Amino acid sequence: MDCFLKPKRIVWMSFALASLLCIPDKGIAQKSIQDYNEELKSVSKVGVFPKNAPDGLYNFAVTGEYRFFGTYTQMDSAYSLDAGGNSVTKPRSLFIGDDSQLPNMTVNFSGRPAPNAFWNFDLYAFQFLEGTVNSSYGVQVTFNDRPTIYNPVISTIKPGQTMGLLLGISTNAGISTDYGNFGVTLGGTQWLSISDLTLAGFRGYNRFMLFERNPWDPVANNVDDRYETFYSQGNINQDTRWGERAFNGFTLRANNLPGDVEVLAMVGKTELSGGFVQIPNTSYGGKIGKVWNGNLRTYINTLNNRLYLDSMAQQEVGFHVVTGQIGYDYKSFGFDFEVGAGKYFSPFHDLDWGEAINLKFRFPLITDRIPSELQVYQISPNVVNNNAIYWNTAITEATANDIPAGSIGSSAVLQPFSSPILPIGLMTNNRRGINLNMEYKIGDLKLSLANGIAEEMQAVSNLITFGHPVNQLTRSRFWRWNFPAGVGPYGRQSVLFRDTYETMEVRDVEREVIDGEIVTTLPIKRFNVLEVQGRYKTKLFHRNLYANLLNRYSSVQKDISAITVFDETAYLRHYSNELEIYYQIFQRLMLTTYLGYERVLGNYDTELALETGKPRNQEGRGFGFGCDIELGKNAGLFLRHRFFEFEDRSFTADKFSGQETVVEIKVAF
Repeated sequence: MDCFLKPKRIVWMSFALASLLCIPDKGIAQKSIQDYNEELKSVSKVGVFPKNAPDGLYNFAVTGEYRFFGTYTQMDSAYSLDAGGNSVTKPRSLFIGDDSQLPNMTVNFSGRPAPNAFWNFDLYAFQFLEGTVNSSYGVQVTFNDRPTIYNPVISTIKPGQTMGLLLGISTNAGISTDYGNFGVTLGGTQWLSISDLTLAGFRGYNRFMLFERNPWDPVANNVDDRYETFYSQGNINQDTRWGERAFNGFTLRANNLPGDVEVLAMVGKTELSGGFVQIPNTSYGGKIGKVWNGNLRTYINTLNNRLYLDSMAQQEVGFHVVTGQIGYDYKSFGFDFEVGAGKYFSPFHDLDWGEAINLKFRFPLITDRIPSELQVYQISPNVVNNNAIYWNTAITEATANDIPAGSIGSSAVLQPFSSPILPIGLMTNNRRGINLNMEYKIGDLKLSLANGIAEEMQAVSNLITFGHPVNQLTRSRFWRWNFPAGVGPYGRQSVLFRDTYETMEVRDVEREVIDGEIVTTLPIKRFNVLEVQGRYKTKLFHRNLYANLLNRYSSVQKDISAITVFDETAYLRHYSNELEIYYQIFQRLMLTTYLGYERVLGNYDTELALETGKPRNQEGRGFGFGCDIELGKNAGLFLRHRFFEFEDRSFTADKFSGQETVVEIKVAF
């Protein structure tokens, strides 16, 4: 989840999620994280680019993919979508198309006119909207304008009637010379990263579930490949968008330069600085580095943004981040240190430069059979950059208009402005912490364990935010088209791209009278996260059976603790347990099942319900089953059915249950 994005920018990013899969004659590109990292380290014949050109000479080739996606939801009772109760979920709803308006079809055109050069560009087309591209994006066809099933006459508006061109064209070209490999990308949506503290997408430690597919998941060669790869490697085949950020503009890449120097330069718009506001808004940056004898790597990285609040370009807003990075690997040991500084500026802030530190040590713990990584980080509240792997929770950012975050046309970033519970590896500013990750194998059981400890540097908010991993996608689909904040029966839910988060208030504050004025002192909050994952493979009736168990135990409290706090001294206790089992019944048929349970508990120092006088007492369950069916070469049918329920026993209006069926057909060509 690269997270808390403005809706129009998410749509710009989402339209292109399938754009970089373009290997003619081989269908859609399918590469693991390790493959991609090795590719970045290697020197290819045409340089390192977001896309891969096929081998051999050819004048012209076309490749792409088509994806059908539909959801049917049945609610047992109405659930309020806003605090006023003016909008509720429908008893039954059928939705064709992706919730985030991703295109149903992506087409790539490419050519290789010479052995050392290639070009390609993408088109994104056909989504189930009216098709007119307005100042924001195509709108949903209103109910009154839709044709009836009894009389679908030509005069009515047909959903999906326009094979519209979305987001324009993304053009790539590359050439290899005796002086180095050079590539350029123009316009469209391209995917790239610089470093964790400047520009990157969150990858985590591959602790995720597979039951509900991502829109960008490729079609595997065999129905078993997805699950076998996850068990054996800890991840699934991903394309070059994995861990990258969407970018629109001009990018220049060069490697294998004299002295083994690498260069990346970029100017344009990131997913958080795009949109339709006419006043200038530009991001620019890049990196320059060198690889020393293969094991030692050094880089200088930077990302900068500058926009204006007024049409006269007098009120500037933006940030600067500059870091130095050094990495080294030797057998099972290694480190990756990134240290730098950043600052945020606006008419309302005059902040000094602050530190940004992210140190990672890789080593075997006791024995080589327990590979481990220790991460230590500290990011100043003055460092604001939502394009990196840390969120802004300290500074209320200035915006170019007053449209609320999450609404069409807004230039505000949807973000918590508080203290979120985060998975291991994801950070925020105004926080320092330490994470320890370990892996261990016992026979066919592969274990992954992580413990994280963190604390705020300054007490700037009395709010805590947290998500609901069980049924998170089903929950996010209650709200269509926009990514609103402050919704739900108590106005405390905010909707993200394929996720939601909830806000909770801490009442444990101290007040004293100083010089006749009441001064409020907020507590410094401390955080603990414990993640445990187990992957297992065996045979059942001579067929492969896989199991994936993921447990997370988190707490937020006033005092520092070595492990998660499990008693009522914690402001918030958040537990989730998810289990998936995958079984290959036949060569072309894979059965998938899901079971999830979550528990969220607040103490009496947090907000209390008016109806019961008690803090949060939440319980969520999910049970699902489905199958993957191989339809043929580069084609698959994916069916999922889920039973879901959620209840807050204190805030009694926050309760829902129902069923959901998902159908996906994906074809690569």
